[in-house]
Amino acid sequence: MINSKDVEYVVVGRLLGPHGVRGEIKVHYLTEEKETLLSFPDWLLGPDGGPMQRYSLVSGRSSAKGLIVRLAGIDDRDAAQALSGTDVWIMRSQLPELDQDQFYWADLIGSKVVTEDGEELGEVQHLFETGANDVMSVNSQGEERLIPFTSEVVLQVDADARVVLVRLLPGM
Repeated sequence: MINSKDVEYVVVGRLLGPHGVRGEIKVHYLTEEKETLLSFPDWLLGPDGGPMQRYSLVSGRSSAKGLIVRLAGIDDRDAAQALSGTDVWIMRSQLPELDQDQFYWADLIGSKVVTEDGEELGEVQHLFETGANDVMSVNSQGEERLIPFTSEVVLQVDADARVVLVRLLPGM
């Protein structure tokens, strides 16, 4: 999985499927603000670890559940359907620089998750929003463990060392 700050590309969304019959595509965004995706003129589409193909963003608009976009060369429902489930990548150099205490979620993928008592829980698989709070999915000995990504639980993130320090609350 592409997950290191040294990697050239980072996933920022996923194509969900066609919208209508003229080649528009529904997009699930992985950026903080969904409109951010519309600021990238070129998208690389492809599977994690697989070949990617460049598409130019022709147009896009916000919808209640995400984005609706039109990509160059995708002119009908069948072409849009063929791209369903494809990840949207951009070059890491296109991302804004962050302050020293900030990080991108993509930089946490593969990081070790350790309790304040020193117990290693596993590795971060992905992060997602639930509406109430963000959640970190941790692979713990082959099992998925969901940990709230809140200041009460996540005590420290060291993106350079690739370690997330957590305090497990009762019942976790």
